[in-house]
Amino acid sequence: MGERRYKPLVITIVVLVALGSAFVFVFKDFIFGTSSNLPKQNLTTQQKDSMYAEATEADALDTMDVIRMSDLKGDEVKYAEDTEAGSSKAKRVYSGRRINIAITGVDGRIGTPTKHADANHVISILLDSGKIEITSIPRDTQADAGYPEGHAQNKLTITRAAKGRESYHKELARIAKLDRIHHWVEVGFSQVIGILEFLGYDDPGSTLQVLRSRKALGGDDYQRCYNQGQFIRQMILRHFNKFTGLGGDIILRGGLAIVDTDLDMETINTIIGALEKHGFPQTYEDVFVKVRPPINIKYKQYDFTDYSTVQALSGKIERINDKKGMADDKKRDAKAILEKAIAKAVKDSSKSAGAVIGGLDRFFEQRAWFQVKDNTARNQLRDQICTLLINAYNKKGNAEKARKVSVVMFSEKELFESGVSSKFKKGK
Repeated sequence: MGERRYKPLVITIVVLVALGSAFVFVFKDFIFGTSSNLPKQNLTTQQKDSMYAEATEADALDTMDVIRMSDLKGDEVKYAEDTEAGSSKAKRVYSGRRINIAITGVDGRIGTPTKHADANHVISILLDSGKIEITSIPRDTQADAGYPEGHAQNKLTITRAAKGRESYHKELARIAKLDRIHHWVEVGFSQVIGILEFLGYDDPGSTLQVLRSRKALGGDDYQRCYNQGQFIRQMILRHFNKFTGLGGDIILRGGLAIVDTDLDMETINTIIGALEKHGFPQTYEDVFVKVRPPINIKYKQYDFTDYSTVQALSGKIERINDKKGMADDKKRDAKAILEKAIAKAVKDSSKSAGAVIGGLDRFFEQRAWFQVKDNTARNQLRDQICTLLINAYNKKGNAEKARKVSVVMFSEKELFESGVSSKFKKGK
């Protein structure tokens, strides 16, 4: 296929689509298959009461359709209505070749090992039509998590933690009505913070707050995962033309370094070549969102590229949280946690490379330094963690792991220090 300097699609996939995947996990609060145990569109009264009891309690002013939808009275937030995303009868049928990429946001506080799949999306590259389909799935969708039939813990979010990535991907594909997942990207809270900052969001916390909201904006997990899917869609379409030339190469390397993925350059070039042949994107409709399982509601489609919309939605959430006494006062001091872990690793470095790895590897996997707001302190902590791990892995004779850590450190530096991020700033 030859060398290509034009790398927008997969750069966008790796750097942008990962965003929607991790917005909910830290706050606690993906061709065709069978779906015999999916929730039905025509829910019984008992099922509705069970599924949406929390939404009912959280937003008493909302109106009730099949699920609760906020009318945002008094906020003057403009939105369109999407009646197709939740339809069980898709108007578009694409029977050609696909590449299905699972985008998963895994939960876990800083330094903890949990792997619940709290945000779930499949990005399907439709090779024969030159389009992208995003399938967004609520975290509590019924799935085989290894518990007895009918057990309350048989949910998609539990499957990733209880049965591992392979079993989770099988359930994800079944729910999305796809034959299989071909590739995957996993991200956590810290990585998303870094990507949002790179994309030009001066206050990534507010954007995260909007995209993780389940109660304040109504619609429960269905509207929430739709919001995430729309955010991914809008970022792809808005920034697609910026990923060219040398800057595109830098962003690609940096994106691959930040996320956890099995995508490689050969696969990337194959996808790019196929879509480039179709002139992607030709219209705004070349990227579209579906929510599965289908449920017959009108999804509210917000313009997340409009900063005033994000700010207005964030303001609504803050007011509701304040009214209900739900202010977030449980944030952990990431800087202090990392400094303590580094201090211990420095002491361990002279006697036990294994202890250094055991103490720092989880923070490295999470890219936990992105939770430190001060850039100077963040970069210093990253370099200390990576340098200690590189030395420890070399001492253990694991040159490949040492190389991986080194690539992450230098690719991230290149990404944030190259100046390419100026393309994403507001108004650019």
